[in-house]
Amino acid sequence: MSTGKFVRGTTVTFGSGVLNLLVGVGTSVILARVLGPEGRGIYALAALLPSLIVTFGNLGIGPATVYYVARGEFRRQEILGNNVLLSLGVGGIGILTGLIVILFFREIVFPGVLPGYLLLALALVPVEVFFSYVRYVLLGAQRIKEFNYVQIAQSVLFLGFIALALLGLKAEVTGAILAGLITWLVVDALVFRLAKTVAGGIDLKPNASYMKRTTTYGVQAHLSNILGFLNYRVDMFLVNGFLGPVAVGLYAVGVGLVEKLWMISQAASTVLFPRVAAETDEQRRREFTPLVARTVLWTTALGALALALLSRWIVLLLYSEAFLPAVGALQALLVGIVALSAGRVLSNDIAGRGRPGLNIYTGVAAVATNVILNIIWIPRYGIAGAAWASTASYTLSFLGALFFYCRLSGNRWTEVVLPQRGDWKLYQRTAWALGQWVKAKTRTLP
Repeated sequence: MSTGKFVRGTTVTFGSGVLNLLVGVGTSVILARVLGPEGRGIYALAALLPSLIVTFGNLGIGPATVYYVARGEFRRQEILGNNVLLSLGVGGIGILTGLIVILFFREIVFPGVLPGYLLLALALVPVEVFFSYVRYVLLGAQRIKEFNYVQIAQSVLFLGFIALALLGLKAEVTGAILAGLITWLVVDALVFRLAKTVAGGIDLKPNASYMKRTTTYGVQAHLSNILGFLNYRVDMFLVNGFLGPVAVGLYAVGVGLVEKLWMISQAASTVLFPRVAAETDEQRRREFTPLVARTVLWTTALGALALALLSRWIVLLLYSEAFLPAVGALQALLVGIVALSAGRVLSNDIAGRGRPGLNIYTGVAAVATNVILNIIWIPRYGIAGAAWASTASYTLSFLGALFFYCRLSGNRWTEVVLPQRGDWKLYQRTAWALGQWVKAKTRTLP
């Protein structure tokens, strides 16, 4: 993939992220205003159960799919077919696991959440697993537009169904969960059709070699993803344990807003991963990833500064005065969000080089730091303490990724973090080329 194609792919992904941001804010506003802090917290915890199961149980098949599709070592038809078979097995095991958690550990893990909400949310497990396994065929084939289309469809449909359930039918938490389930079913049908077209069909015959190699690679990426998920969401459990669902509702609003700054890093790292996996010229990889990382770092920093200045006004306008306590947590998270934005780019480069296991070491240290600091700071400082604990762990995660990336690539840390001579001219040339591409695309529109 050329630099121009990378920029176009990143632009499309970022544009998709902006649209998803706008739609997601609308969804978040409806959830918060209709359900209130307590209902919003209960919904966040119920939705966390399937997310937790999918994250722990998906075996890293998604990243492995990107890696092997990009490298072309197996036919796309058999990759798609075997991913469908794997999703059925993993989804079924996930439901059984969720039932065990609800029946025997609900009071420990989800105090204050009725079992009916958790049982209903459990139906999200198989449809989310299927989406993840099938969607990444598109990313591995570097079909960036299609990859983003399905995410946009998911966001728009969810907003529509949430509005119908909460504003039209007054169905509250149950309606919100059902809206998510219906959304995933529709989107699963869409993503399967797109992936089947890109793959040129589907071969449902089990391929033992593919399953073995994809799970070997995937388990390493999977452990890293589990640690990353825990690093992002363990604070929700601890806030609920110490302070209750109302505090979770407030904290979820602050976290939801500040994590929107990850759109930039998510767009860049999404496109970077298959590029690094497919790239055979090491020198080009050494030059390209630092450019992406430092650009993402400083662009996100500017966005964080703007959000810090406007956060109180945004929360008051969108969510009402009842959610103003979320502002302190939001502001405390900003430094960590900026640091981890570059860390995610570097982690995807490491995984694209076939070394996802290195990200595990960083993840273990980050999660341990997060848990320890949350236990110390939440009782003293409330949700702001949870936010500062996350900021500390996110910063540590970035430093770990920076260390391993520099060891693998031979680049200096200053090349990754600090602006370099010639960056501005490159940005100008890229912006001009991107403008020409947009003009050309615009002319083709009716």
